Amino acid sequence: MTRPQERVGEHAPLSPRLSLDEVRGLVTEFWPDSGLWVSEVSPHRVVVTAGPEGLECRPGGTLSGPAIFKAADLSSFLAINAYAGRVLTGVLTHGSVSLLEAAEPGPLTVVVEVVRLGRRTAVANGRISDAEGGLIAVTTMQFALPSRQVLSPGP
Repeated sequence: MTRPQERVGEHAPLSPRLSLDEVRGLVTEFWPDSGLWVSEVSPHRVVVTAGPEGLECRPGGTLSGPAIFKAADLSSFLAINAYAGRVLTGVLTHGSVSLLEAAEPGPLTVVVEVVRLGRRTAVANGRISDAEGGLIAVTTMQFALPSRQVLSPGP
């Protein structure tokens, strides 16, 4: 038996369950000093600006891979919450970041599209751009959503 799931794409956008202000509230509540700013929550995407605060650099002056991964992870978590509702128990189970170009210090723009939202898992794809608009990374983040599981009655 297949379980119903919500899919996002050109033909079936999701309606956000949290407003822009509610998603911004998650940032304020859990990462007040992170440098994250949510600028858009729409049926097609969530847009987050990361940094420059909180983005560590490598010797030589470029942003570190772990800093870019952190921006992708937190932005994807916010996007999943925007569409699934407040699912704070969501856990990153797999993350993939392809670093395309070295990024100079400065803010990053993370555009996240939730491509699958099921009862137990969610997948988000992201595109990360530097301050000049150049694409520096593409991401795929998969989350387990334990609090969205349908619990069956006990014996």
